[in-house]
Amino acid sequence: MVIGFRYRLYAGRLVSHRKRADRLGRTVCLALALCTHAHAAETAAPVGPEVAVMPTTCHGQPNDAIYVALGEDVFRVPPPPDWVGIYPIPYPNLGEIPPTGDAPPGCPDHPAEAFSLHLTSRLTFLLGDLRVVPPGALQAVNISRINHRPYGELFAMKTLAMMVKRHPCHEVDGGLVECTGHAGQKRGSSVLSAQASFYSTPLGNPFIVTCGFGPGIWARDCQVHYQLSERLELRYQINRERVPPARMIDVDRAIRAGIQRLLVNPNQ
Repeated sequence: MVIGFRYRLYAGRLVSHRKRADRLGRTVCLALALCTHAHAAETAAPVGPEVAVMPTTCHGQPNDAIYVALGEDVFRVPPPPDWVGIYPIPYPNLGEIPPTGDAPPGCPDHPAEAFSLHLTSRLTFLLGDLRVVPPGALQAVNISRINHRPYGELFAMKTLAMMVKRHPCHEVDGGLVECTGHAGQKRGSSVLSAQASFYSTPLGNPFIVTCGFGPGIWARDCQVHYQLSERLELRYQINRERVPPARMIDVDRAIRAGIQRLLVNPNQ
């Protein structure tokens, strides 16, 4: 009886191990498929509602850029690549093809309508002559329309006020002040900020970099999130191990200038 019970228990474990092995095998196959798909996406223009592809012609004339409208603000995004990531408005239903009208979306007189524009693939253009940013140092560079409240900048300002109250602050390089409860910034969270009189956001608020507060989980994972105007906001992630505080303002200034070069109507 005991031997049989042990055998059944062992056999149950074998079945469990086999199930785990099957699940692992399916996971590996899925990962390989995704990798293959990602490699293919690097060599061909992706297709889907979250991608705006550059039309080769508009009204029979050659076209050399992708036009994307975030509400009243229109951006002219040049290649390469010949596509750009967006979050479209309205988001189409599965299998639904939006009407193209006289010109396909992405033409100067028919810009692709979007809620946000993803510019990580355009870092070389955005940074211009700035050559201090190593690969992978900047991620998730997005411009978005403001729906209701500018949550990102409000969160940054509230986080700065909390850190000033709870932790000591000290000056670091590049005109920034850091507030943190962890010396050396190897763990925990921190906030870097500049006085508005030294370097501010476009609306005149202090420039703030939050580290360790998300979306990354490590102390080196920092985020910048503020309003560009009453209608638009900018958000990007920056790795402080690859871009030290001494260069963060230079990087932000370059990104801001690059966005202005993309705007078709920069003075509106």
